[in-house]
Amino acid sequence: MVEVVKATRGPLIELHSVVRHVHGNEVSIWVAGEMLIGSQEVVYARELKLNTLQVLCLTVEKGGKQRRFVVDKWVYRKGELDNYASIHIWDETGNADAPPGYAYNPDNGSVWLDFIAVGE
Repeated sequence: MVEVVKATRGPLIELHSVVRHVHGNEVSIWVAGEMLIGSQEVVYARELKLNTLQVLCLTVEKGGKQRRFVVDKWVYRKGELDNYASIHIWDETGNADAPPGYAYNPDNGSVWLDFIAVGE
């Protein structure tokens, strides 16, 4: 089952799996899916069905004649309620940011990324 999450603006997120782990008094939630996102955009914990975002692992989905991209992220205030991750997508050299509308970026400046997120 795929659940599609679309904020009024920002990335298109497809959730493929949500797993809840309980270990003693600690509960963690693992979410896996895909997102269509442009550089310099943010992903909020609530968009990933999480209360807090602690870990976000991203990989670029390549196909066809798509160029290589380097993805970088920064999680703002890890573990705090309703935090977010800022995502940057760089060209293959890693020297220039590839913002939405970047000429070689597929899907109108956005790139499909596979992700795994961990939070509460």
